[in-house]
Amino acid sequence: MGLPKSGKTSIQRVVFQKMSPHETFFLTATQQVEATNVRNNPNIQFQIKDFPGTKELRENNPQDQMALKQCGSLIYVIDAQEQDKDMCCNKLFEIIKVAHKVNPGITFEVFIHKVDSDMFQQDEQKFDTLNEIAQNMRGLLSEHGFGSGHGNKEVAIDYNLTSIYDLTIYQALSRVIQKMLPQTQFIVQLLDQLVLSSQIQKAFLFDVISKIYIATDKTPVEMKDYEICSELIDVLIDVTCIYGTDDQGGSLTFDEKSSATIKLNHPPSDQNVMLYLKEVDKCLALVCLINENKMNK
Repeated sequence: MGLPKSGKTSIQRVVFQKMSPHETFFLTATQQVEATNVRNNPNIQFQIKDFPGTKELRENNPQDQMALKQCGSLIYVIDAQEQDKDMCCNKLFEIIKVAHKVNPGITFEVFIHKVDSDMFQQDEQKFDTLNEIAQNMRGLLSEHGFGSGHGNKEVAIDYNLTSIYDLTIYQALSRVIQKMLPQTQFIVQLLDQLVLSSQIQKAFLFDVISKIYIATDKTPVEMKDYEICSELIDVLIDVTCIYGTDDQGGSLTFDEKSSATIKLNHPPSDQNVMLYLKEVDKCLALVCLINENKMNK
């Protein structure tokens, strides 16, 4: 995974190193390529390489070649407040040309970041910015033979609106990581079977440390469901940090016995909704929404 544009450091620190968003104001810009290993559990294991925004990838550079050959997903972060969107798109296109030639298997992601500012108080403004960037990129790719229908040169880009002040950055990174995990489709099938047999409304499989979900069932993800399920992880960790102890009386934060069930006030439904969490592997938890009268399943 690569993050070759400004804003990348704050994303990494907030999501994977648990830094407060407000603390990122004091971060300096990345000056050189920096590598960070993420090893939260057997499923979440990868390396993030941060590239300075001024870095130019070169096909004949051995270090760039090695980084690209090992890259599964390349994330390009664009500041949503940047006025010169054409410059950002041209920079991304130059990166794509080199990256795709060295490693055609790379997936390309664009994070349109900092959409939490006063410039984007309406959702329409956010999507207008996304559409402008996507349209520019489609034009550049098609003009140079990278568009749809060009065989081996076809390049697809996914676009996400993100902010470190809400869960949009977590959701965007969840989608990226799911593409990189070979077992994702199998886990989704298992979750679908669980949802069907237990009549669950929505189920997520969370990495507890980062609050990224590595899989969910096939029903569409609503932000409110993702938000409340991820908040349950925070509640459980906070409570167990204070009151949890192991058999020897030591402090305990999260283990194979960890679970929680919370009854929600969930209008306008006439059925009471329960929030259920169960640890299923090291730092991996199933979190789901289910009607109270279905809990016995």
